[in-house]
Amino acid sequence: MKPAPNSDLSNAEGALFAKALGDFFTTKFLTLSTAPFVITLLLAFFLLYQASGEFFDMLSAAAHASQPDVAGGHAPNDLAQFAKEYPIVSAILGSFVFKAVAGTLFYIVGGGVAVLLSVLLAVIIVGFFTPMIVAEVQKRHYPDIERKGTVPVWDYLLFMMKQLLLFMLFLLVSLPFWFVPILGLVAMNAPFYFLFHKLLTRDVAGEILDKEEMAILFKEAKWRLMTTTLILYLLSLIPGVGILGQVFFVIVLAHQIFQETARLRGSRVTLS
Repeated sequence: MKPAPNSDLSNAEGALFAKALGDFFTTKFLTLSTAPFVITLLLAFFLLYQASGEFFDMLSAAAHASQPDVAGGHAPNDLAQFAKEYPIVSAILGSFVFKAVAGTLFYIVGGGVAVLLSVLLAVIIVGFFTPMIVAEVQKRHYPDIERKGTVPVWDYLLFMMKQLLLFMLFLLVSLPFWFVPILGLVAMNAPFYFLFHKLLTRDVAGEILDKEEMAILFKEAKWRLMTTTLILYLLSLIPGVGILGQVFFVIVLAHQIFQETARLRGSRVTLS
């Protein structure tokens, strides 16, 4: 009796992740994980700190709008002027309850967005370490597979610009659905998964295949790669994992793309 296709897929994914974990928990890869983790964490906290400062400065300006400027008797800015003309609005904005509710919502929504942005930031940062990671995976497991990563830098930059523009468009289209129950979770995550998948697979494949082979791979193995990156993306949503686990994610995809490359080239590879 033949096993079901879903069973075969689960077994393949399980073997892939087990092999990647074996590599990840080695001194070299654990040490390599430190740099992307620290850089991403510092940048993410800095950006969140800046955003929260601007948000609460705006509330404070609006709350004090009813008090004229000492020097000229005018409201200090347009927002304050507006609130001055509507004292009820100023009172609401200045109340402790409003600040508490607004602050809570800011950190809930902002925290969720910050996690997603930190994941993308980590993907971009780990891209600088991808050549080292892929080279080490090849050395350990796939020495017989030739790496043909010869895609021109300008092609990669154009690719990045195109994907970022598509991400922004995707994000704008999804925004109205963010606050719809259940659907909102999908709408919020879909654009970020799109960019996560595109950047990660392109970074790893670009170190192993040439341009023509990549086009074939992304066509023939599209769904297998998407299954893997979806699992990795869901793991990345766990606090801390999305930043600390980026090296592991690259290892997983390196294994998968090396194996897909062997099929593509009709090679017989002895896996170790």
